Amino acid sequence: MQNIRKMPRDKELFRMIVTIAIPVALQNLLVFLTQILDTIMLGELGDVPLTASSLGTQIFNVYSLFIFGLAGGSAVLTAQYWGKKELQPIKIIIATVTRLVTVVGLILSVIVLVFPAQVMMIFSNDPEVIAAGEEYLRYVGYMYFFFGVSNSLTMLLRSVEKVRIAVVANAVSLVTNGFFNYMLIFGKFGAPRLEIKGAAIATTIAKVVEFLIVVIYVFFIEDRLKFRPKDLMLKSKVLSMDLRKYCTPVAVNEVVWSMGIAMQSVLFGRVSTLAVSANAIIGVIQQMATIVIFGVANATAVIIGKTIGEGDLDLAERRGKTMKYFAVIMGICSAAVILLCRDVMVDFYNVSAETKVLAKEMLLITAIVVFFVSNCGVSIVGILRGSGDTRFCMLIEIITLWGVAVPLGFVAGLALKLPVLVIYAVFKSDEMLKTFICWYRIRGSRWVRSVTRDEI
Repeated sequence: MQNIRKMPRDKELFRMIVTIAIPVALQNLLVFLTQILDTIMLGELGDVPLTASSLGTQIFNVYSLFIFGLAGGSAVLTAQYWGKKELQPIKIIIATVTRLVTVVGLILSVIVLVFPAQVMMIFSNDPEVIAAGEEYLRYVGYMYFFFGVSNSLTMLLRSVEKVRIAVVANAVSLVTNGFFNYMLIFGKFGAPRLEIKGAAIATTIAKVVEFLIVVIYVFFIEDRLKFRPKDLMLKSKVLSMDLRKYCTPVAVNEVVWSMGIAMQSVLFGRVSTLAVSANAIIGVIQQMATIVIFGVANATAVIIGKTIGEGDLDLAERRGKTMKYFAVIMGICSAAVILLCRDVMVDFYNVSAETKVLAKEMLLITAIVVFFVSNCGVSIVGILRGSGDTRFCMLIEIITLWGVAVPLGFVAGLALKLPVLVIYAVFKSDEMLKTFICWYRIRGSRWVRSVTRDEI
């Protein structure tokens, strides 16, 4: 606590945190609300449509992680070039990333549109689920390209402190998705009742609208970069090499993390049905509790990158350490919110009394976990990635998750058959380990590095 009281009073730092973190947190909240809205409306149709849509989005989720890794790694470079006020490299990076996500998006669209049944068979052997998922994919498959371009552009614009357009685009997308979901799923306002097909069409329409808002803004309105359609052809072999160097660890990091979360679900599925349901509830509540945390983490990456790009490495180091203390404060506040609201949040769900009791007990552990999530989230996603230390971030994710938490979790659950609460605590132990490792890393100055080039 003494270190927290000594936290430097950097007014410019906290001004940037507020102006960047709040819009990013709002964007994350809007995306979260869109997911919840889809789940609630499809849930009215029964288990099969809900399960089919959930499994049908697995390829899309992988694509989302690819974009997050690509754009997150690219932001390491763009934020530092922004600090140097060099716009041409930023334009080249945006053009390169846009071309890549377009190609990958179109390939995935072709796969899910031409082979929808085969894609669903990867995830399910239930004929009803496969048939419903096939119908879902035949319409939702068209939106990959639109989502990829708009999402990567808004993520890259964060690095030059342009964040409001993402909030506007996602707010309009949420309203559009909700309206067309209601109209097409249930057959309202004279429209036919299309059920799961209607959900897919609504999602695609919403992503097209979001795409149009972002593209029109970036190509014709935005006046900081002045990125225009002709700039999509910009290329640089040197920057392409840099992108591979810094984006690959971030992409691997995200995929490894998501696979670890999937293994937790696999383990609980073998241990207890109640644990699966309780874990699903916990996942939603934890996501809600960390919306602000990851908004601040993304803002921190931009700020650290920009400060390094400006050439003030000492200030970047001080700001990184300041954000480390700030993450402690956020972690305590988030944990307190979970503890105070856990009964209300769990009782919202229409599940068995046994599931509610287990979920409330697991939330006690989640409150502690969220404290560490705040610390390692700000450290990894913000401070260390913002400085270009992406390889270190990837290594600690792999080592702590796959070298410690996952194997110990399976030993606790399948070999020792320990209680669910103990298994859950063991599976989340990587968050604590990552926090202490990151704190040690940030103590020194090895993580502060410039990744830009003098001439492009």
